[in-house]
Amino acid sequence: MTKCWNCQSPLDLALVCERCGMPQSIGTLSPFDVLGLPPRLHWAEGEIRAVYERLARRCHPDMFRAHRDDRVLSAAHTAMRALNDAYRTLRDPQRRLGYVLAATGFAQDSTRTVPAGLEDSVQIIERVLTTVEEARRKGDRAAWEAEQDHLGALEVRVTKAWERSDATLRQLVSEWDAAVGAADGEWPDGLPDQWGPRVATWAGERAYLDRVRVRMEEGRRQPEANPAPAVR
Repeated sequence: MTKCWNCQSPLDLALVCERCGMPQSIGTLSPFDVLGLPPRLHWAEGEIRAVYERLARRCHPDMFRAHRDDRVLSAAHTAMRALNDAYRTLRDPQRRLGYVLAATGFAQDSTRTVPAGLEDSVQIIERVLTTVEEARRKGDRAAWEAEQDHLGALEVRVTKAWERSDATLRQLVSEWDAAVGAADGEWPDGLPDQWGPRVATWAGERAYLDRVRVRMEEGRRQPEANPAPAVR
């Protein structure tokens, strides 16, 4: 077990010694280890932030300004950087999933993949969105209005695909967390069946849906009466 650099007591937390209160200059740890959390994917809203804030109050450099020992301030800065990096990685569910995917040896493919059920709509979606975007750029309200019914129908299909994506995500998270629980809160030795490839597929589909939903939301905005000229 790692020991405190100051009092040599065994460390229960990675960032701060429970016995003497000194911040620790930690080595390379996973974001979960930095925060002292099991590597679960599902966390209730605010749980990770509460852990972050509790640790930040204990290892922030401002807490050690009275110490004249450079080792203390250096350790505090190191601990706080590690804490901030870990929190940025784990606070967002998708980034958290991406980290676990990479940590288990699967690269998160950034390629946008068309989800099942939308394959026959890809060309229509692209045509309608391109037409709406062009109408908005030109301030052509008539052309914009002519595509709004089509856009609405496509939004229904995309929303259903998004709901299926959410259901898939919940299943993937549940499978991973069950494996973590079976490993007593540690990283599991074995992955659920085809878990990595399934997550990679989900990530590609989600990237496609994210982009399409953003474009559809923008396409619902009415064209400006006098649009600014395009910059060349």
